[in-house]
Amino acid sequence: MIVKGRALDQLLTRPGADLRAVLFYGPNEGRVREYAAQVAKSVVADLSDPFRVCQLSVADLKNDPARLADEAAAIAMTGGRRVVLVRGSGDAQTECFVNFLENLQGDALVVVEAGELAKTSKLRKLFETHTLCVIAACYEENAEDLDRLVTGHLRQHGLSINSDARAYLLDCLGDDRLAARQELDKLVLYKWSPRRADAGAGVGYVIDGKAIRDVVDGKDTAGIRDTHDVRDTVGFKDIGGVHDIPDIRDIHDLSGITDTPDIHDVSDVHDAHDTTDTTDTYDANDANDRCVRLEDVMACIGDSSVQGLDGVCDALGAGDVAALDQQLARAFDAAMAPVSVLRSASNHFLRLQLTAALRAQGASVDMAMRSLRPPIHFSRTQAFQQQLRIWDLPRIARALDLLLQGEAACKTTGAPDYSLCSQAMIQVAQLVVRRNA
Repeated sequence: MIVKGRALDQLLTRPGADLRAVLFYGPNEGRVREYAAQVAKSVVADLSDPFRVCQLSVADLKNDPARLADEAAAIAMTGGRRVVLVRGSGDAQTECFVNFLENLQGDALVVVEAGELAKTSKLRKLFETHTLCVIAACYEENAEDLDRLVTGHLRQHGLSINSDARAYLLDCLGDDRLAARQELDKLVLYKWSPRRADAGAGVGYVIDGKAIRDVVDGKDTAGIRDTHDVRDTVGFKDIGGVHDIPDIRDIHDLSGITDTPDIHDVSDVHDAHDTTDTTDTYDANDANDRCVRLEDVMACIGDSSVQGLDGVCDALGAGDVAALDQQLARAFDAAMAPVSVLRSASNHFLRLQLTAALRAQGASVDMAMRSLRPPIHFSRTQAFQQQLRIWDLPRIARALDLLLQGEAACKTTGAPDYSLCSQAMIQVAQLVVRRNA
């Protein structure tokens, strides 16, 4: 059975007890792994538990085809439902799953990870048609998916992000969900100070080593039990009429306290409103500290991702083949996927095309560039303007065709994608060289 949308969300958090196998497949390896781990953790919280979790590789199934059925039928020594994780599966392992499904024993959930599977795939058809199996496709991230990922991931750590930083960050992140989460984790680590003991919990003060949360907002005063625990802190030796104040929230009227004969000196009592001597960990600008800004994104992940791709795009747009070769080498060394590099270059030329079209309609360069979303970063404004003088609409269209052909070639199974990506990029750069020749 194929699941998506709300059914997929339910599967990831509450897989049915009668469900026996789940297959996640598609080009987005990061999402495949994330979904597989998520559904597995909904059954077994600790995936390192050797009694309830078994991980099998393609080599394991090849050496022992019956291993899958044996592991699925095994009973955990500590009790509870087991999970069998199978990674890197393909049509070659279909027979193992057929044997497992024909003679079901035990109640283990088998979670399978696979790459791209064609519509004619035997493994895909098996999971689509079997009543005790479900299958979910994991395609590349679109803009909406990435936006939700960024906002949700930062919110989990008590952070927000402004519009400029979000636009720049979305342009940074690639299509792989796992790589995107790793970049976001770096951003959280960079932004979130270690002094905050509880991310997002609103720690206001720390007294005697214990955090009192949200005291400043009046949301939680459970840590303050009784005022009679505070002895002689402000010069009061004795308040004869007041023996015990169990809770400061129960004091509604102070008019009944008339006997204070033993108060000899109140000169040390500054003012209930004077908090200048209070030492705490709360910063009045803490809310602002929790907002991720453009400079945070650039400082944290700019070198490895966006600036690297910006360098590729600017070298490509300038027609500088030597610089392009260096930038591509840096991008590939940073584990940038060739398809992601080509797609970033296509997006760059689409922005050039839009700006050139607006200029052709009579708009000024500045006005045309201001219409771009996300806007061109100020550090690249001059380079972008120079490229607008180099490229006209017909050449931009030709460049986009070459980049699209290169992306399609890289997606061909078994193709040398790094070489094909470099070839397509150099062909585009040579369009400028030929024009200047």
